Amino acid sequence: MEKKEAYRTKSKIYFSFILKTIIISFLISCSKDGEHKPFHKWIDDIYGCKGYRNIELAQFTISKNDMINNSSESDVVKVFGEADFIEGNLLNKQLLYLSNSNCEDGKLVKESDKCYIVFTFELNKLKSISELCE
Repeated sequence: MEKKEAYRTKSKIYFSFILKTIIISFLISCSKDGEHKPFHKWIDDIYGCKGYRNIELAQFTISKNDMINNSSESDVVKVFGEADFIEGNLLNKQLLYLSNSNCEDGKLVKESDKCYIVFTFELNKLKSISELCE
C-alpha cells in the first residue's frame, strides 16, 4: 500500500514539474512575439502612407536593443521588414524605408517630397540610423 502511495506522490510531483515547464515555455515564447508587435504596423505601412513608420520608433528600438555595431542587415530586416530600397554594395549598404509619405488611396504620390529612414551598414554591421528627406 505504501508503495502505491509513494508512486502516486512521485507521479504528482513529476506531472506538476512537466506542467510548470510547459507553462513557462509558453509564456517565454509569447513574450518574444510581443516584443515586435509595433512592427507589424510598421511592416504593413507600405510606403509609409499610414504614418506608423517614424524615426523616433526606429531610433528607440535600435537603442533599446543595443543594435548599433551589434546587428547585421538580416537582424534589422527581422524587426523592420524588407526595405523599400537598398543602396550600396557588400561593404557599405543602406536600407531605406519610406516614411510619412504623401499618398492617395494607399499609393505613393509620384511627384511629392519623400522621406526615408536610413539604416547604414559597414561590413554588415549596423552603424547608424538617420532620416533623409528630398
